[in-house]
Amino acid sequence: MIARLRGSYALAVVIVLFGLCPDLVLSTAFLPLSTPMTHDLGTSLTWLQVANGLSNAAFAVGVVVAAQLAQRYVQRPLFLGYAVAFVVGSVLTALAPWMPMFLVGRVLQGGSTGLMMISALPPLVTRFGVDRIPWSAAIVNLGLFGATTLGPVVGGVVAGSGSWRALLWVIAGIGAVALVAAYLGYPMFDPVDPDLPVDAAALGLTVVSAVLIFLATSVVGATSLGSWLFWAPFVVGLAALVGLIVVEGHRDRPLMPVGELSTQLPVTGTVVAMVAGATFVTAVELTQLYLTDVAGASPTEAGWLFATMPVGLVPAAVAFGALFRTSLLPYLVNAGLLALTGGAALLLALDESGSTSLIPWAALLLGFGAGATVAPGLFLAGLGVRSALLARAFALVQLLRLTATFAVGPLVIHLAQQQSSPARGVHLGAWVVLTLSLAGLVASIVIPAVSGARPHAPDLDSWLDSGARGLKSPVTAVHLRPGVEDDEAHDLVPGPLRRRR
Repeated sequence: MIARLRGSYALAVVIVLFGLCPDLVLSTAFLPLSTPMTHDLGTSLTWLQVANGLSNAAFAVGVVVAAQLAQRYVQRPLFLGYAVAFVVGSVLTALAPWMPMFLVGRVLQGGSTGLMMISALPPLVTRFGVDRIPWSAAIVNLGLFGATTLGPVVGGVVAGSGSWRALLWVIAGIGAVALVAAYLGYPMFDPVDPDLPVDAAALGLTVVSAVLIFLATSVVGATSLGSWLFWAPFVVGLAALVGLIVVEGHRDRPLMPVGELSTQLPVTGTVVAMVAGATFVTAVELTQLYLTDVAGASPTEAGWLFATMPVGLVPAAVAFGALFRTSLLPYLVNAGLLALTGGAALLLALDESGSTSLIPWAALLLGFGAGATVAPGLFLAGLGVRSALLARAFALVQLLRLTATFAVGPLVIHLAQQQSSPARGVHLGAWVVLTLSLAGLVASIVIPAVSGARPHAPDLDSWLDSGARGLKSPVTAVHLRPGVEDDEAHDLVPGPLRRRR
């Protein structure tokens, strides 16, 4: 009976959603829970931020470690171990009487979720045939990023009830369901590339960059941007991240396929995912700051004002699935970036009066923007590389996206809190978010243009069966690089003004 269930598409979907959604809900739910949690744990806000920052760092490290393990080992026993680790981490956080135990639990939650992401998502996309890929893409978008949009609502409601430990027990229960689903349905398939050497440089640089960057941004609120406690680890961590890309780009058989990810489509998709993730999370945190410090809303009231955010994500996820096999996907991404820009513009209209009438509309735009950008950006990057490299490509793209998503927010919030009033701080932060989203929109238009790219429908059959790219991806910015040519690149300007080669 169990053998017949293994490889079931329905169970593969359950494994992805129940394994990955819980921690993604927590990633945006903790801010309204900060006061009761610091009181119950007998700790400070800084230590709570450090615990959550290191959890995000563990998530980023986990995606890279999982990509390495997937090349050399059978995944089923590993995935079951990841799922067990998540349940254990959730139980530790629910029971924690003090910060050290809570920190260990949060790191286990983040790390195991990152490990499960790379072990669960690529098989869901590549192992069930071409017809299921758009469905899988829409489900991933609706489930995973829907969980992120639900976080502020869940956090607000739970903060109002004071039952944050109950939330963690629910999270542990959902993780247990994922474990059971994995035991029943996760298949036994061969390692992807058992001859690929262990990439110690990539693993080491990933750990250094993630830990130092997330640790620095976690403590910035207790220090300042000019303090060596912030800038020393931040600069070293950023240098390690740059070093990772440089080193992997020069290796013959790297763990991170930087060479294949350096063409136009993966570059554009990665930039979109990074900018959109950072814009969305920062805008949500700024809105929460306004609701608590300016509007004086209770946690429950503030949480329900975000209820339109998952509503906005639903049409974006549906459109993503419907447009996946067409040439219109880049236009959906641009529409999503415009929605994020609109959400940031509405935040600019917030003032000292404490009015909350614009919040639901801003949340609606932010939800649509998140659904139309982050997952589509990730999949565009994935279609720009061979399907055999999908797990390794996802790992690097996710590492970069997570770094941008969870590092930008704390810095903008810190700047906002240094202003003369909370309303002025939110206004400044909204300008930063607006500028970031506009920069992302410009990049998503300019990078394909100067690379000679044109929208076209993906060839999913060739992507899965023959090892070709799913979408044509010319050399990035080929028209701005004298002496560089690419047969896949269209002319920058048609007719007599076209660039001569």
